[in-house]
Amino acid sequence: MTVAAAGAYAYWQDVRFPAHSMRVAGLPIDLRVQDGVRPDELAAIRRGLRVTDRFMTRVLGRKVHRHVEARVARSNGCQPFQSPGEAIVGEADRGFLCVDTASPAWQWLMLKDRAAAIAAAGHEYVHVLQAEIGCLHSPLGERYRWMIEGMAEEVSWQALVAGHDVTRASVDRRIREDGALDSNLEPLQRYETDGGRDPEYALWHLAVRHLLARAVAAGAAPAGRPELALRGFCGRVAARTPWRVAFARSFGIPVRRFYGVFETWRATAQTRAASTGADWRSR
Repeated sequence: MTVAAAGAYAYWQDVRFPAHSMRVAGLPIDLRVQDGVRPDELAAIRRGLRVTDRFMTRVLGRKVHRHVEARVARSNGCQPFQSPGEAIVGEADRGFLCVDTASPAWQWLMLKDRAAAIAAAGHEYVHVLQAEIGCLHSPLGERYRWMIEGMAEEVSWQALVAGHDVTRASVDRRIREDGALDSNLEPLQRYETDGGRDPEYALWHLAVRHLLARAVAAGAAPAGRPELALRGFCGRVAARTPWRVAFARSFGIPVRRFYGVFETWRATAQTRAASTGADWRSR
């Protein structure tokens, strides 16, 4: 093979995604699975997609309607010119999601924490729904990252609770063990724009749980389906309502006040957890 031909082949391999297609019955998903993905990995991804779709339909009253290309990567990265394993675990957008099974984080989950691997697939599917509704990327260019990621965490894990894959108590314990009450984390407000890893995601998940409890107490969401407030927020943002206005209308509390209440509660919970191991849950 000539140098030019080799270069052309490498380019072709980078821009396309060599894989075989599989349908997920009942879902608008075309799985594009690369060689080398193990059956147990594929089963975890399918499970995450199915239980999350079921939960979104039943509790949020809204599911993904448009076609989704769901890449299950191994020999390629999720995106062109991305190396295998380069994604932390996955990514998603409108009509697209990818789980990078070559990533060390994914491999660790499959080895040590199968429920979290299932939830990771569901988490990305929630992002697909957010993009389809119109809140994953604010039409006004506003940033509310902790809300988007905390919603994806809460919905995907509650889907597993509803599917009897995990218990509510085990999710509470997981949030704490992942570092939600780590005193080194920044105030929640900083994460409107700042990113993070496991401890930050645990904090954002905890914040959304706390927020939903506030929404129920304020009468902004029903006790049996508090997640409806999240859908309401997404719908208002998609309709070009400034996100802080959408927040107050959806959860019954202004965002500035929520930050104050949450940080006060968080400081107390950190102190109690450190000194006595007392119950720290938001609801």
